[in-house]
Amino acid sequence: MKVSAKRVWTTSIALILAASAINACANTDDHRADSDVKRNRPKGEIHVLALGDPAVSVEKAAADRFNRTSDIKVVVDMGPIAGGDYSAAIRKSIGSPTAPDIFMSWGAASIKSLVKAGSLLPLDDFIRQDPQLRDAFIPSVFKEDVISGTTFGIPIRGVAPAFLFYNKAVLSRLGLKPATTMTELRRQVGVLTKAHVTPIGLGGADKWPQLMWFEYLYSRVVGNEAVAKGLAGDSKVWESADSRSVLRLIRSLVDSGAFGKSYDSVSYGSTGSAALLRTGKTAYELQGAWHFATTIDPDPGFAGQLGWTPFPKLDGGHGLPGEIVGNLSNFYNAIADTRYPETVRGFLAELHDNQFLADQIKIGNLPPTNNADELLQADTSLMPINKKYLTFVVDLVAKAPTFQLSWDQTIPEDKKATFQDAIANFFNGAIDADTFIRTLQTVTQPT
Repeated sequence: MKVSAKRVWTTSIALILAASAINACANTDDHRADSDVKRNRPKGEIHVLALGDPAVSVEKAAADRFNRTSDIKVVVDMGPIAGGDYSAAIRKSIGSPTAPDIFMSWGAASIKSLVKAGSLLPLDDFIRQDPQLRDAFIPSVFKEDVISGTTFGIPIRGVAPAFLFYNKAVLSRLGLKPATTMTELRRQVGVLTKAHVTPIGLGGADKWPQLMWFEYLYSRVVGNEAVAKGLAGDSKVWESADSRSVLRLIRSLVDSGAFGKSYDSVSYGSTGSAALLRTGKTAYELQGAWHFATTIDPDPGFAGQLGWTPFPKLDGGHGLPGEIVGNLSNFYNAIADTRYPETVRGFLAELHDNQFLADQIKIGNLPPTNNADELLQADTSLMPINKKYLTFVVDLVAKAPTFQLSWDQTIPEDKKATFQDAIANFFNGAIDADTFIRTLQTVTQPT
């Protein structure tokens, strides 16, 4: 769907004049409304709404550094930790004086409607003043928030492929090694269940964690190239025999007790699914690279018992060896009616400052910048476990033949709830394969 449409003019002079008069009034009203919003925004400060997870500490530290030399202060507010709740809070506040000046998004699909409504500030003028706002970042990541040639977001946080995390102590106690194939993982489900350990943790109450299992199994069986075609609107991908094979495999995993019996009542977070992994109540959890910080934040000493491994291989699939899925990055966007656009530009520059990047590395995030690996290897203050972890992430990304962007970042915002419901409902058995396939075909059709 194109972000802007060409205005169609009628050949009738009368209609042109009438339309012009109406538009003049409307534009005056819109301008007055925009001015009122801007005038009623807080004086002397801009607000950043951060996702409420452990990484917010890095953003608060960046704001503290910025505020030392800025007359206009940056205030970092804590938002919800769940992405859906966070996005809902943003949309509810946009257009009002309480909207944050800067907020986080998950790529172009999540902001297209805001761009179409004129709610976001184009950042290309900022980039002309400070080219590093573009040039510091990995080009393939940066372009994910460029819409019809206009930049609306600056990458933040980390490149985040998904992979399996595991509790070393649990596996060791039962004589198990991290599963490298789906056959091994399914065999371990039985062993772990008999030991009264939930084999695979899942924050199912939030719905999006289930999606990772679809993404990786489709990657292994169907292949990332075919999946990309399906997400672009090729409905045949979703109704194919390979697609149905994936759905049977998911159904079999769930029914075998791989995720336990109460996964849909567990939320994601350091006190939710991560706590179950940390305390040995679950053995594995499939999550994005951010999960390192989420899991060890309440108990840094657990870092030595936290393991990680690529998603298991699956024999007979069409996916290329080493294909990965996940998030290329998050992005900071700015609202169009911010009171202090130059302060916004100045704070966005913090996102490529070496101190900000070093702080990201310290909590286990791999910055989406061209110099991330260089900074990682040069950091002598980094804990060995953190360096080992991030080196694994760097290698995983570097060796991957393809990196499939998480599906929910490609689904239009107005279809996302339907999509997430279908993922959760198939997982818990509320809908069958045919219904799931029809839903996926509908939400992936171009609009």
